[in-house]
This record gives sequence, C-alpha cells and structure tokens, in this order.
Amino acid sequence: MSLRTGLGLGVVLAAAFITGCTEGGTSNPAPVVNVNVPTPLPTAVPTPVPPAALTAPGGTTVGMTKAGQNGTFTVSENGYSGTLTASNGSPSCSGIATFAPASGTGPTATFTITAVAAGICQIKVQDTNGQTVAASVTVTTTTGNVSSKRRQ
Repeated sequence: MSLRTGLGLGVVLAAAFITGCTEGGTSNPAPVVNVNVPTPLPTAVPTPVPPAALTAPGGTTVGMTKAGQNGTFTVSENGYSGTLTASNGSPSCSGIATFAPASGTGPTATFTITAVAAGICQIKVQDTNGQTVAASVTVTTTTGNVSSKRRQ
C-alpha cells in the first residue's frame, strides 16, 4: 500500500468516526429543540404614601378664666376622611374641663371645651393611623367678695 493510499484511508476513517458512522449505518442526530423562556419582569412594589400630618391650625393652647366658659380646639389632616377621636390626655381633664363631641370626621374637626374648675390638663385627638395632636387646657378662676364697707 502506498503512502498516498494509506493517508487517504486514514482520512476516510477519521471522517466516518467524526460523523458518527458505525458499522456501515448512519445515525440520526438528536433533534435540537430551542425553548425560549421569557425573562420575568420585576413586579413594581408601590411605595406607601405616608398620611398627612394631624395638626391644630388654631394652636394647641386653650385658656379659660371661669367655670362654664367655652373654648374650641380644631384639628386638621389634609386628605383624611376618617374618624378623629378625642380623649383625656395626661394629665387628665377629669374635674377640670369637659369636651364634646367625643369624635369628629376628617379632614377637619372642632371640639368644644368647657371649663369646670381651676387646673391644667390635656385633651388629645387621634386619627385611625395613630397620629395624635394634643391641646393644653388651662382653667384659672378667681373668686372673692366685693364689699361696700370701708376698711378701717
């Protein structure tokens, strides 16, 4: 066998080996299946919007000088339509002042405070989000008698 024939035979055998031919048969390559898996898009998580601040636009101090006198305390929270609940703060207004109504509806509610006796106390108003604003109530009373008698 000549060198040329030997090389030719080697090339044929190598080609047969590379293409997968065995024992004179042919092999079918496995079918190629392309599967496109879509990349999931991230789900947007909404950023919670904090509620507007509960405020007392008219101030947080109510002063009265005699029993039976009335004062008002107004609270406001923009964009809020829930319940605004009034309650005794610390120190309690029990025996010093009363307030009405017990609750109002936002965005604005006004509470009437009635003086009962001299003292200092606090009335707080809270929304359903847990925000609180308080009014400091001061009741001062002066009592005495005026006499028409001259002092000697």
